Amino acid sequence: MKILIVIPSFYPAVIYGGPIYSTLYICREMTTNHNVSISVSTTNANMNDRLDVKKNTWVYFNKLFKVKYYNETIINKFSYSLAVNIWKDIKEADVIHIQSIFSISTPISLFFCWLFKKKIILSPRGSLGIWCLENGSKLKKIWLRRLIKPFLPSITFHATSAQEKQEVLSCFEDASIEVIPNGINFSEYQKYNTLNATDYLFKFTKKKLPVDKIIISMGRLHKKKGFDILINAFKKILDTYPNAKLIIAGSDEGEKHSLLNLINSNELNDAAFIIDEISGDEKIDFFSNADVFSLPSHNENFGNVYLESLASGTPIIASKNTPWESVELNNCGRWVENSVDNVELALLELLQENRNDMRENAKKLASNYNWENIAKKFKLLYKSQYRNNLDE
Repeated sequence: MKILIVIPSFYPAVIYGGPIYSTLYICREMTTNHNVSISVSTTNANMNDRLDVKKNTWVYFNKLFKVKYYNETIINKFSYSLAVNIWKDIKEADVIHIQSIFSISTPISLFFCWLFKKKIILSPRGSLGIWCLENGSKLKKIWLRRLIKPFLPSITFHATSAQEKQEVLSCFEDASIEVIPNGINFSEYQKYNTLNATDYLFKFTKKKLPVDKIIISMGRLHKKKGFDILINAFKKILDTYPNAKLIIAGSDEGEKHSLLNLINSNELNDAAFIIDEISGDEKIDFFSNADVFSLPSHNENFGNVYLESLASGTPIIASKNTPWESVELNNCGRWVENSVDNVELALLELLQENRNDMRENAKKLASNYNWENIAKKFKLLYKSQYRNNLDE
């Protein structure tokens, strides 16, 4: 069984966030431990640049896992080489898994899948959320109607949560949908350097200031993430915890200047900090030694950072625009409306909880999402699509 994943960008283009990592990890898990052959057709897009990789030829990650980086003609818009060559990759594969909705590679791939009578798995990756559809191009609904809907009979949607399943159904009421969450390498998050609050603050901000409670957030600095809500909520908890600190880590996608102005106008320059994106062992230290992680996003189909925080033992505050209601049931976080007052109340509640109990509960919940378990579900999905192809 040969699987082809078509995705507009891929590792090491980590600047695009969670989907890059989750796709990489599931490919590694399935090819290393489940004997599944996976090819990835992608581009060398890397936000405002291009990856320094071999182009238009297969690059092997392991003997069953290979990637072809087509040259991106217009960055984040169009790859001529992918458009004229993707049919070859599709023809050779048994199952096609397309990731992304509003990428030109998607309708092109859908057409060739139809031409070669291939069954399709399509992962929206959060792009069908109400907030996402209402923001950005006004042509999105036309795109869905004209370029996606005609191929529905051959498509099984992959949703990462029950919430995303409902988002798909709101756009395509007769859609076939399988729900498989993202996963995590749980064991990686159990090894970290223990830091006290003072050392933690200096490590990540280079500041020496009085500090007791540390609240963190992480994600692309984009208006979708609701960082302005978090900053305003944090300001209000300083009445109770005057030495608390807020640290937001992430790459800028147009919001950094606005967020820095908000910090400055609220006189929070010695309390709230925005730092660059972090990764690897530093990221694990960042999660593991904080008191609370909060991301009041306007929409997340899954939100890998919530799971990373839980795996590190740090309770989370997630908005009700995300699929993390389970943290309430497992007593390792709060699931609230993304308003300033609700986030403030959730912060105050979590900062008063028993930290050791919350750590244990968070890790217990996160352990259910280990990649080994997720890979088994994907393998079953791929096998069912493969059998459907053989039956037709």
